[in-house]
Amino acid sequence: MRILFLISDTGGGHRAGALAVEAALKSIDPTIEVVIRDAMVEAAAWPSNHAPEIYNWGMKHARWVWGGFFYAMNGPIRARLLADINWPLMARKMRQLVLRDQPDLVVSVHPLMTRAVVRAIASSGRKVPFATVVTDLVTGHATWYDRDADWIAVPTDAARQRAIKCGCLPERVTVTGQPLHPKAVTAVADREECRRHLGWTTLPVILCVGGGDGMGNLGARVHALANARVPARVVVVCGRNEALRRELLATRFPIEVEVHGFVNNLAEMMAAADLLVTKGGPGSVMEGCFAGLPILIYDYIPGQEWGNVELVRNAGVGDYVPSPNDLPATVLRWLGDPGLRAQVSARARALVTPDSSMRIAKGILGLIPQSAR
Repeated sequence: MRILFLISDTGGGHRAGALAVEAALKSIDPTIEVVIRDAMVEAAAWPSNHAPEIYNWGMKHARWVWGGFFYAMNGPIRARLLADINWPLMARKMRQLVLRDQPDLVVSVHPLMTRAVVRAIASSGRKVPFATVVTDLVTGHATWYDRDADWIAVPTDAARQRAIKCGCLPERVTVTGQPLHPKAVTAVADREECRRHLGWTTLPVILCVGGGDGMGNLGARVHALANARVPARVVVVCGRNEALRRELLATRFPIEVEVHGFVNNLAEMMAAADLLVTKGGPGSVMEGCFAGLPILIYDYIPGQEWGNVELVRNAGVGDYVPSPNDLPATVLRWLGDPGLRAQVSARARALVTPDSSMRIAKGILGLIPQSAR
């Protein structure tokens, strides 16, 4: 069997979701072939075929433009209209993309790869099942939810209600949880071993994460914590933000600050930490919940990530702390109350479906006819 995952590297969550489901699929059947393609780069017309670079620039310099566009087009009719207007510009390449690998199933893990893929499959002359794996927790854009998808996996009940309001058939929408990589499950199983392996055996650990691209002026939060001399080890994951990594490495801090670039063991770090300071990306929020960490969100992308802030606050598993100046006092309050952290840990884990990726893997495999297996 060959399964084609369509993503775009606009942020790290879409690829991470695809990789998590791929790992689950391989655990079911190692012979399954998984192909992951950045469909925006390979099939969209200019300038959308430079979506990763445009997205990263926009998130740093023009978020208000993105926020305005998000809300202006966030409705089922408007979303379909947007896709249909763009369809002639990408029709040929999208059909080629869907047919090239001769997949037995196509899975979208990106909101802009739903309506276009439905049309590409319909016009290709080859019937292929199509599924969508939604990675936005609450306030996902309407472009995620196309009524012609064969199956839609969503992370929360709120996302399911959103899909139904956008016209999707209820029987085609399943709450599976946010796709978590199986290695996250393994890491959380032994917190003390993770701490020993990482060398975090003495001080409490504040894990600061800015997503795959190190967004949201993460450095200002690190400096604020260090200057306040919080009694903890501050561990910073800068992602692909190499400038931030170099700047922090060159700084002499009055407390222990451990600086990393892009890492492949974030699940282990989450399992070993005591507190998470993060941008409001869905992957970071859910991995933090799975590790049972109090979550302090310092920034979010307008539109799709605002719901994550509300989710954390309404569930009582953390706070929204946009000002670096307010962060040290908030951190000290959480670190100084072990009883509160224990309560939060239980509430946070209740928000997560540990076998989410396996549920998604089994769901999409169920779409493939027996003759193709």
